[in-house]
Order: sequence, then C-alpha cells, then structure tokens
Amino acid sequence: DLCDNYFKTNAFAAVILEPLIQGSAGMRMYDANLLNEIVKIAKRYNVIVIFDEIMTGWGRTGKPFAMNYITEIPDIVCLSKGLTGGTLPLALTVATQDIFDQFLHEDKVKALLHGHSYTGNPLACAVACASIDVFLEKETQDNMRKIEQLHTEFQAKISAFPGIKCNVLGTIIAIEFLATAGAGYFSAKGTEAYAFFLSKGMLCRPLGNVIFLNPPYCITDQNLKHCYTAILEFVELSAHSFEVNDTME
Repeated sequence: DLCDNYFKTNAFAAVILEPLIQGSAGMRMYDANLLNEIVKIAKRYNVIVIFDEIMTGWGRTGKPFAMNYITEIPDIVCLSKGLTGGTLPLALTVATQDIFDQFLHEDKVKALLHGHSYTGNPLACAVACASIDVFLEKETQDNMRKIEQLHTEFQAKISAFPGIKCNVLGTIIAIEFLATAGAGYFSAKGTEAYAFFLSKGMLCRPLGNVIFLNPPYCITDQNLKHCYTAILEFVELSAHSFEVNDTME
C-alpha cells in the first residue's frame, strides 16, 4: 500500500533497490515476495526499476542473481565485484531492449554520447571472461552450496544465544547483536569486533552491531570453521558481558 501511494503520485521516475538484502544498511534481508510486489507496483505506474546487484550478483544469494528469485523483471541491473573476482575494476549496466533503444540513435543530438578512458579495457574484460568460466564450473557451484549448508548449520548453533539474530542467504551469513546499546552502523560493537577478529587472524568489517561473512567460493572448510569458532567465541564473550552489565543494573 505504501509503495502504491508513493508511485501513483507520478513523482518518481525510478526506484533503486538492493534485491533481497541491503548491504551497508546492516545486511538486512527481506522476502522475495515483497521484492516482487514492489517491482510489480512500480511497473504499474511506469516507474523504472533498477536493481543494484553489485554485492548480490554472481551467486551470492544462492542463485546466479537475486532477481532470479522473483517473476518480475527489473529494467536495469548493475553488476560488478564478482564479475572479475575482485581482481580488476569492471562493471556492467544491463538494460532492457526498450531502454537501450532510447539511447541508440544515428542522430548524435539524440544519442547518449558517453565514454571514459577505461571503456572496454581488454585486460579487465579478459579477466571477467575467465572469472565467469570459473563461476560456471561444477566445483565452484558445489562449493557455493557447501558454504550455504555450513552457514545454515552454524546459524542453528549461534541462534541459541539470547540477544542474537542470525540470518543466512546463500553464501552470506549475518549476525546481529540485538542487546547492544547504540545499535546501528556507528555502534561501538563494531570497533570491539574489529579488534577481536584481527587478533584471531581475521580481517572483519563489522556494520556496527552486525558482523557477517561473505566468503570467497574457494574458501576451505578449515578456514571457514576457523571463522565460525572466532565468531562463537566473540558471541560468548559478548553474552557474558551483557549478563554482567545486566546484573549490575
């Protein structure tokens, strides 16, 4: 209803969405049915739908792309990161034929005359082709499913702790500390977590009171379980600290 009320005002030309999971906002995951409904309503009012699949693309959510979870089709999709395996900067802007045709014209006044110094970089494009080949290999696909299974098993274990919310989507696992004062991107829990995991040989980038794993598909079982062990230790320490503070209050 809220989307319908917004879009029917005809004040919106487009809507940009991180499909299924919001990244820097705290790895917040939401239902595919909701995403599908938002796209459907936007199309009803001719609002262009843009999917930011920079993070969710190339299998991160358990399917090739997050948009594969819904029946509605976005008008524009932004892709990068996994496109080259993070080795060289390269991005793709994929559009429907209708949108593409709006920028394709023999009259230069009506055409989109856009380019930059690194357009069509042959080395980056070669890396992208190689990365896609590796992504399509059976071993890579099997590793992705294995990571998701291990995440799900760990989720069941860590969710037993009070004040912890854990979500899994494909190869992404996010742990939120609900009982933390000052929740949000600038929570002190993030600073605490960064120092702790660094001492365990892990470079972790907490999103405030949310820590997450988004591992490479080539990660070994040993390395992934090392991460789980460190997270479990941090959660146990945090739970103990919370209990002590709660008792003092």
